[in-house]
Amino acid sequence: MFICASGENFSFAKEIGVGLVDSAMMLSNIVLKDNPKEIIFIGSAGSYDEKIDLFEIFVSSIAMQIETSFITHNSYTPIFNKIENVSCETNIVVNSSNYITTDKNLSRQFLSAGIKLENMEFFSVLRVAQYFNIPAFGIFCITNYCNVNAHNDFLKNHLLAKKYLESYVRENYAKYF
Repeated sequence: MFICASGENFSFAKEIGVGLVDSAMMLSNIVLKDNPKEIIFIGSAGSYDEKIDLFEIFVSSIAMQIETSFITHNSYTPIFNKIENVSCETNIVVNSSNYITTDKNLSRQFLSAGIKLENMEFFSVLRVAQYFNIPAFGIFCITNYCNVNAHNDFLKNHLLAKKYLESYVRENYAKYF
């Protein structure tokens, strides 16, 4: 089953809301109703690494949920904050937060921690999949870098990124249609 954040709008994907909380609630509801055998999240992502090309496609099954206060050693968490779903071979780590990183120095710290991408929903997707014991992974297209221009670049590049994602999915995952 393909899923996406609200606003991504793919004809073959079910929308699960935006952010960590809505996506977890809506995906849990979908899983209980539809009982999928696999979950494939598709969506846009910001890159902490400005050496990565805009519109590059990444596949990942590793997500973290780290806030900037954690990366700067100003907070801790008693809960686990990393999920690895073994449904695909990858070493790309995607961080999820309800906040978008706009500070280049923080982006470098995330990158130094081995985290390359940022997407608001992916950690919740993998957590729900883990809870229900469903294989899951994500397919991401880079719309922006995590810097001061993140929001404007996202808006400027979002439509084209969706076209690249749809083309990539239809070409590489035709068996699902």
